[in-house]
Amino acid sequence: MGFFKVTVGVMGSSKSARAIAEVQNLKIRNLKTLVIKPELDTRDGGYICSRLIKDQVKADILLKPEECLDINDIIFNNYDYIVVDEFHMLSEQQINELYKLSAVCTANVSMYGLRMSWKGTPFPSAALALAYADEIEIIRMVDKDQNTLNHHIKYTNGVPSQLASDEESIVVGDLDKTSYTTVSKLDFYKIYKMLGQVEE
Repeated sequence: MGFFKVTVGVMGSSKSARAIAEVQNLKIRNLKTLVIKPELDTRDGGYICSRLIKDQVKADILLKPEECLDINDIIFNNYDYIVVDEFHMLSEQQINELYKLSAVCTANVSMYGLRMSWKGTPFPSAALALAYADEIEIIRMVDKDQNTLNHHIKYTNGVPSQLASDEESIVVGDLDKTSYTTVSKLDFYKIYKMLGQVEE
């Protein structure tokens, strides 16, 4: 049996940088490591990259949204670690499969990603992973008033996106038109209250 560790933080909190560092450290120690990232994350092709460091790591598996993990093959290959970046983009079924792997074989699963979508609610896959976790690490970032940053506001052409829109929670779009700001829960509700999108 392995462990199931979940590391979460807001955008820009060094999640991917930590995933890269972990993979590099594991390989230096000659530990057999499987690196996974979701195919939905189209920003860096088949690599885990960070805006904070120049290093990058090639993913062994780019997991399609409806794709099942080949559990038998992973068990057969006897991995020591499975490192997953941007796990919040995975399906709940894929999270279930990763958790099962940590239970039925000796591979340790270490996952990095976001907790909250830009709509102000947890990603379903993140909520599930956190419920399963043997260990949780929250990368804490604060604003100038020392309020914890835990929400994101999505802007399209400089305008905050409507919370009630039908747009998907996972958006990797045109970065010339789309941007994100990380804010505290206080500022998140202040901004959307001002826009008339949350109740008093």
